[in-house]
Amino acid sequence: MGRIGKVGADLSVAQNRIENWFCILSAGIIAGMMVITVADVICRRVLNYHIKGSYEYVSLLFVYLIFFGLAYAQRQDKHITIGILYDRLPRKARKPIEGVILIISFILFAAITWYSGKSALFAYYSHDTVLGVVQVITWPSRFGVPIGSGILALRFLTQIIRLVRRGELFEETAVKEEGAAV
Repeated sequence: MGRIGKVGADLSVAQNRIENWFCILSAGIIAGMMVITVADVICRRVLNYHIKGSYEYVSLLFVYLIFFGLAYAQRQDKHITIGILYDRLPRKARKPIEGVILIISFILFAAITWYSGKSALFAYYSHDTVLGVVQVITWPSRFGVPIGSGILALRFLTQIIRLVRRGELFEETAVKEEGAAV
């Protein structure tokens, strides 16, 4: 393996680890949301007391839940797909279709990363809040969108490079990596 190949393999391992950690973080956020919700329900039923801001915090945590696992799911080929036509195509015909899909997806999520990053910075500098029972700042959850979208855009870029250099379809790579992990 040449020097460039080793660097590429190291970057791929690093990218996989980052995606794994963000997926674990997303699972931890689910647990946190459950704790907040259960605590609020118990307090309301047993103590006749509502935990102020619980609804707002749980709502804002949904951003992390959704966006932090996207790249991991893409790498594992676990997103919902409708492959009625695509799955029947020969492998040779799938390559250009997948290439177009990956390029469009990369451009879309790179744009989402850029614009949501600008929005998150604006929310940070303007001290944006959700007005409810308590005032809850929104900028921490707003940063979840560009972070998750950015990681997903990098995954699409990696899959484009693999398709162009090695001719690997991402569903084949996902099966290969899943088999290696078992």
